[in-house]
Amino acid sequence: MTARTKRRTFLVLASSLVAATGLVACGGSGDAATGGKGSGPYRVYVSIDLSGPTKSYSEPIVAGLELAADRLNKDGGILGRKIEVEAVDDQNNPTKAVSLLQKRLSDGNKPDLVYAGGASSVSLSLLPVLSRNKILSMAGTVSNVLNDPAKFPYHFSVSPPGSAYAPAFAKEARAKGFKKIAMLFSNDATGQSTLKLYQDALKESGIALVSAGYEAGALDMTSQLQQLKAQDPDALVVNGYGTAALYAFRGRAQIGWYLPTYGDQLSSSFPLVKNLKASDLKDVKVVMSSTSVADGNQSPLFADLVAAIKQGKHAAILPQMGYGIFLTGYDLLELVNVAAGQAKSVKGEDVTKALQELKQPDPVPWLASGKSADAVQYAYSSSNHFPTAGPGLLVFVDPGSYNADGLYEPGKY
Repeated sequence: MTARTKRRTFLVLASSLVAATGLVACGGSGDAATGGKGSGPYRVYVSIDLSGPTKSYSEPIVAGLELAADRLNKDGGILGRKIEVEAVDDQNNPTKAVSLLQKRLSDGNKPDLVYAGGASSVSLSLLPVLSRNKILSMAGTVSNVLNDPAKFPYHFSVSPPGSAYAPAFAKEARAKGFKKIAMLFSNDATGQSTLKLYQDALKESGIALVSAGYEAGALDMTSQLQQLKAQDPDALVVNGYGTAALYAFRGRAQIGWYLPTYGDQLSSSFPLVKNLKASDLKDVKVVMSSTSVADGNQSPLFADLVAAIKQGKHAAILPQMGYGIFLTGYDLLELVNVAAGQAKSVKGEDVTKALQELKQPDPVPWLASGKSADAVQYAYSSSNHFPTAGPGLLVFVDPGSYNADGLYEPGKY
């Protein structure tokens, strides 16, 4: 692959849950005089990694956006504007992402909505530019520093914040009677942020935490693991993204350290079973959303989305990466559609206000909400632009793999 920008523009014709959301399609121009409605396309600019190490995560996110656009465009799009999804390869590089966005803005085709990166560091680099231009942005990145409506007034997340995972683990640790936890973390902005969240949650629970960091790109973590082992913890938490998680779990097995071990929200999302031996995963638990686990808390609309995925060009991704990651892009557009309908405008300021005062349609057209209050709740406010995780959303299960419907089956190899 070269470093040259790879653009893919998808004009997708599609359908929506208009009956469920109560929206009425309408036309007009995109300026303030018409209340932010428009007759041109509704442009969704997606800054994401399409050629680098996180490409496998990016593809189902883009696919989810396309599928939601398919639904909405069939009934006229968002307020009468057909949706165009343009995915741009930022290679998970914050500097490159900003450069590409600035070029896009200088071309004169200002997007209506930006998917602001597949990593928190990329999101953080893009938000100042997006805020200055009053462009609505959403993403699935979870760093708490992104949840700052005063600084980034037009940005929202569709995933619960990273801070939701640490209390869930602290609850698990209390239930297991653990007194000291070790954490192996990636010594970068994301890993350091995760470490701080776990430190705070465990301290509040009266549980000690010892830690060791490894540098990005490290291929051997045995020295850090030996350092942690020497401190005699009751359990280990592994933080890492992609192949880093593999080296961490392999290193643990190589030194024969089979204490209870938990993947954090990043390492749990990697297909561990497909890349590691069963012996590497002895006594390991991963954290998953209950809406993604087989026999879990799926939305009544689950079957419809799975059928649409299987009929499309991304069918092969479903059993590889799971159904849950499609929801990042899918729920995002459904949320914007409902908010734009309630605002009667697609302007960033108007949709932002509507999201903060969102009137939940019944039934909801987003799938991560599942069937109960235990699942994700999109209850934004002027001081909180992240969704809320219900008390039973996060569950700790055996490593497994996805079935044909993209649901996680613990223990399945």
